[in-house]
Amino acid sequence: MTMARKKNHNLRKRVNTWYFNAMINGSRIQESLHTVCVRRAREKRDEYLDDIRIHGYIRRSKDSESGKLFGECAQDWAEIAVSEVAKSTMRDYRSAMNFYILPTFDNLPIKEIDYTQIMKFVAGLKCSAKRINNILAPMRSVFSVAEKSNVMKLVENRKTVKPKIYPLSFDEVNAFLEKVNPYFRPFFEVAFFTGMRRGEMSALKWRNVDFVRKVIRVIATRVYGEEKMPKTFGSYRDIDILPMTFKALKEQATRTMSSTRYVFLNGDGEPIDVETLRNNAWSKGLKRVGLEYRPMIQTRHTFATMMISSGENPGWGQKMMGHGSLKMIINNYYKYIPNITHADGSRFMGEYGKKLPELRQNDANPND
Repeated sequence: MTMARKKNHNLRKRVNTWYFNAMINGSRIQESLHTVCVRRAREKRDEYLDDIRIHGYIRRSKDSESGKLFGECAQDWAEIAVSEVAKSTMRDYRSAMNFYILPTFDNLPIKEIDYTQIMKFVAGLKCSAKRINNILAPMRSVFSVAEKSNVMKLVENRKTVKPKIYPLSFDEVNAFLEKVNPYFRPFFEVAFFTGMRRGEMSALKWRNVDFVRKVIRVIATRVYGEEKMPKTFGSYRDIDILPMTFKALKEQATRTMSSTRYVFLNGDGEPIDVETLRNNAWSKGLKRVGLEYRPMIQTRHTFATMMISSGENPGWGQKMMGHGSLKMIINNYYKYIPNITHADGSRFMGEYGKKLPELRQNDANPND
């Protein structure tokens, strides 16, 4: 009776590549399988073991005649990209590679992959347009590194749907703050009344909160537990501390200022984690108030819509939120601009209407 082979027998993973290890005629060999995908590594392992059993050695793949396999090029790319992109980005790239790209293209010669194959692959992806574009990103990079980028240049990104803006009203904000877990209330007060991004709040340190000048300096963000610099130049900014934000930060100072450099912490004393916050506070708070669920980024949209609808200068809102241009504010929140801002032509007519000749004629006394 033979024992069942362990799933990863004769396999060893080093860094992000799987290797085949075995004894052949008293000598140990180690062969790179040129893949990060464990499923494909097992398939190649079984092919090698069959070669050894039948021929006594490992035959070279016929694919070598056609040049490098996609999986081999992907490994070359990964070794380069890991030092050039953020850990959070690389994490997403690896997920796209392992779950979508490599199962289809791993063992194909890269120079033989054509446009039709790629478009069939894209057509079979059952996910959003944005996710498809994110999956294609590392694939483009692999072709670029392999100097085969002409193929991916033919593949267009999918058109994405503009994210839905589903803010809370001012009354709903107050109701939410009354019902949310009190420990997390200061976090949400700051989020609603500054428009800060969640990652920026997770990375916020007390040294960047100036109670005298009433300013928050945004110089870092946190994504998947990794703290890094903001993505764009506009994200570096000073945020005005409004009275309600000042009060929330003062309350938070009594909790964390003396014990940590971070402003907001989880219950276990670590910098606040967005996923934990979503599950333990945001979702439950909305449910207690009877509000329909919406993503936590709506705190940012809520600030923007309250600011716009109150008649505040959009340029100030742009500075507070760290948008690169005023166009972002206008495009996303224009419908929330109220009549008080005279978005109906009344200001123009009041200033210049009477100066137009045809209108002066209409106003003239017919008896003159």
